Amino acid sequence: MRSHLIAVQAEMRLEHYRSASSFGQKIRALMTQAVAGLDGSPRLVAFPETIGFPLLLALDRSERLLVTSTVAGAAWDLVRQDWQQVLAALWRSRRLSLAAAFHSRAVRAYRVFVDAFAEAARLGNATVVAGTIFLPHIETEVVRGDHIAGPKVFNTAFTFSPEGRVLGRTHKVYLTAGFESRAGLSRGRLEALVPVRSSVGRLGVAVCLDGFFEGVIDTLDGRGAEVVVQPSANHAPWDRRWPADPDLSEGEAWLTSGLRHTIQDRRSIRYGVNPMLVGDVFDLHPRGRSSVVANLRYHPGALLEGYQGVLALAETSDREEVVQVTVELP
Repeated sequence: MRSHLIAVQAEMRLEHYRSASSFGQKIRALMTQAVAGLDGSPRLVAFPETIGFPLLLALDRSERLLVTSTVAGAAWDLVRQDWQQVLAALWRSRRLSLAAAFHSRAVRAYRVFVDAFAEAARLGNATVVAGTIFLPHIETEVVRGDHIAGPKVFNTAFTFSPEGRVLGRTHKVYLTAGFESRAGLSRGRLEALVPVRSSVGRLGVAVCLDGFFEGVIDTLDGRGAEVVVQPSANHAPWDRRWPADPDLSEGEAWLTSGLRHTIQDRRSIRYGVNPMLVGDVFDLHPRGRSSVVANLRYHPGALLEGYQGVLALAETSDREEVVQVTVELP
């Protein structure tokens, strides 16, 4: 089956998060760019990690409350503005952390995020991995509407069908030692990683750092994933020396040890899609080159920039791009 695999290297700015309309407009523009020129074959469009996180801090807030240039400053402004809701969240979670502050904005941010990507999926007639947002589990039912159904906050990726319906939610299992851990996010469970049936086959999601862990890829492969999406946000210069091995740059480490490496010689996994976030929001400056990679067992001969298994790679690490590949899937 001929299928299109697309990684969106989204460049995000603070102005994209000021309102539901500005966020929706940006996501629609990215989708239009992602599917331009494609035929009617099934397509997967993948967006980066934390693309929705700034909604929690910037959505519907006044200019006065956004004068800070840092995430910590914006979060503190949020606590002062919504202190009653934050106290209620702290009481529910029994845990003193920044994640409790996100509860006060979670339902509104969830609705804006889900509506924007559902519309984009329909617009592009695509299966969409919408990147991630920091949220507690939110449910919707006829009496209570959208409501928080649990105290823990996760780094959560949403997958949508071409009809705009949520197919699955994936919680990040391995949190980074920096902001994610300090903010009080909770870890997902390895055993909860289940591929979904999609228009491009069985689709698994490994959020950013999870794609470096063999156990995560083992689980997805063993459960029949044919394509793995790794939504990522790398908050380090792409050309800096990699702390774990100074002989490698940050970018070389991603291509040496990341999804390109972990999907090789797998029984089920054929392709990997790694969309990277770029741009500048508060004091966050993510950088990275998005890629589409292949298991050489099923796609021998894939080679780019000296890396076996790389089918396509963004040209830059700091500008908006779309990486498209057309492949054959069973």
